[in-house]
Amino acid sequence: MEIKQLETFVCVARNLNFSKAAEELFISQPSVSAQISSLEKSLNVQLMARNTKGVSLTKTGLGFLGYAQKILSLRDQAIHDVKGDDSSSSNAIDIISSTIPAQNLLPEMIASFQKLWPNTIFRLKQADSQRAFQKMGSFRYDFGMVGTVPDEGRFNSFPVFDDELVLAVPKDVEQDSESIRGNFNDFILQKPFIMREAGSGTRKEIETLLLKIGVDLRGLKIPAYFSDAHSILLAVSHGMGISLVPKIAAKTYVESGLLRTVEMNNPLFCRQIHLIYNKELLLSPVQKAFADHARHFYCADSI
Repeated sequence: MEIKQLETFVCVARNLNFSKAAEELFISQPSVSAQISSLEKSLNVQLMARNTKGVSLTKTGLGFLGYAQKILSLRDQAIHDVKGDDSSSSNAIDIISSTIPAQNLLPEMIASFQKLWPNTIFRLKQADSQRAFQKMGSFRYDFGMVGTVPDEGRFNSFPVFDDELVLAVPKDVEQDSESIRGNFNDFILQKPFIMREAGSGTRKEIETLLLKIGVDLRGLKIPAYFSDAHSILLAVSHGMGISLVPKIAAKTYVESGLLRTVEMNNPLFCRQIHLIYNKELLLSPVQKAFADHARHFYCADSI
C-alpha cells in the first residue's frame, strides 16, 4: 500500500468519478483505475463498485476511507513538524456548506485565509443542511458549514458567525416595524408567507421558531417554496409576500432599497452558523489553520 494509492483512492471517493479524479490529479484515467485496482489487490478487498451508473464505495471502502484520510493527515503533520511553517505548500480543503454561509460568509473567509496560505485550493459544494450532514458522514468533505447542528455525536462543531432571522417585507407595506412586532403572529398569518424548501436548515429553524411563539403552521398562506434565500428575497421585493430570512442574506437587498426588514429584538430569532468536522478524522496542519481562522474571523464583525 502506497501513499499515492491512498491519495488516488480519497480523490475518487470524493468525486465518485474516475474521470474527474484523473483531471484533479493530473494523471490519466487508466492510471487512476490502475492505482485503485493495485490498492484493492494489496488489501485483498473490494473498495469500490464500478457499474454503468458510475462509482460507489462498498461498505469496506467507506470504512477504509476514514483510515486513508487519517494516514494522509498524519503524513501532512509529519512534514509540517519536520519542515516547520509550510503555509506556502500546496494544499486542498473540501467544504460542503448550506446556502447561507456558502453565498454570504465563505467567499470572504476563504479569500482572507488564502492570504495566509496562498497555495491552498478550496473546493466548495453547496447543499441544503440535511444533504450536507449526509455527505459529511461519508467522509468526502473536510468541513461542513451549516445553520443547524445535528443531534448525532459524530461531529465536532463550533459557532463561526452570529446572525438572526428578520422579517422581510415589500417596501410598500404600510405598517411600521413597531406595529408589525407588536402584532407579529396575526401579521404573518394575514400575509402570503414564502417558505424555504424541505431539508433546509433555515426552514427547520423557522418552523421551530414559529411553533415556540404560538403560530399555527397550518394557518400560513404559502404561495411558493424556494431553494435559497436570495430567490425568496427577490420574490419579496416583487411583492409576492413576506418571509423570515437570515439578516446577512437580506443586507444587500435592504441597502439597495428593494425591500425592508423588521428586526424582532427577541433572542429566539438569533441563530449561529457552525463549522463542523468529523470526530473520527485527524485534521492536517492546513485544516487546523483553517478551523482556527474560521473560529475567529467574524468575531468582531458579526451583524
